[in-house]
Amino acid sequence: MKPRPDTRARVIQAAVDCILDEGFYRASSNRIAERAGVTWGVIQHHFGTREALLVEVFKTSTRELVATLNDATISGDTFRARLDSFADVIWSFYRQPKFLAYAQLTLNLAHDPHTADETRATMAALNAQIAGRLNELVDQVVGPDGVDIVPREALFEILRGLAIGLALADAFPGVRRRRSRQRDDPERAVLVAALAALVEGPGASRTTPPSTRASTSASR
Repeated sequence: MKPRPDTRARVIQAAVDCILDEGFYRASSNRIAERAGVTWGVIQHHFGTREALLVEVFKTSTRELVATLNDATISGDTFRARLDSFADVIWSFYRQPKFLAYAQLTLNLAHDPHTADETRATMAALNAQIAGRLNELVDQVVGPDGVDIVPREALFEILRGLAIGLALADAFPGVRRRRSRQRDDPERAVLVAALAALVEGPGASRTTPPSTRASTSASR
């Protein structure tokens, strides 16, 4: 029987789900095939090896992030508004549950001594592309105000760190998701206000931010 056109996408999604639900090392070839409703032979036909499949999952996740970053528009007349806009970009990718699967995949591929050199080169090239676009967005956040107290490179790391931390907290067994809309995380509002206060002065933390949001057209 000829595989359906969506077989590749279904296998990639099955790999993500398997890693997310069972962990990287339990996401065996057979388990992924079972979740995708295909045989391992079908996966071999489309991807070759398990590593080749996982590399394709990595590429897929990276393309999602690149699309999110490329489609993002930082808006706002103040540093706080622009920072909140940037936080929307970070939350749209790193705050999602599936990011935890991507993180496991990336860490294991990067640290596995058996990972092929070609795979490492692919990962490095994609990460460099992401870093370049992130720098452009951070420059838009800083704008004419300048950021001497909080280093430019720290803005992304601080926001991403909180987004990932909250995603991890929600993933613990028995933990009930605390809110229906992740962009309403109260921790995020506190962090944005605190960073704005450092840059703009204490008054910034008491000012309700305007409803400026980063526009992203990538599907999540």
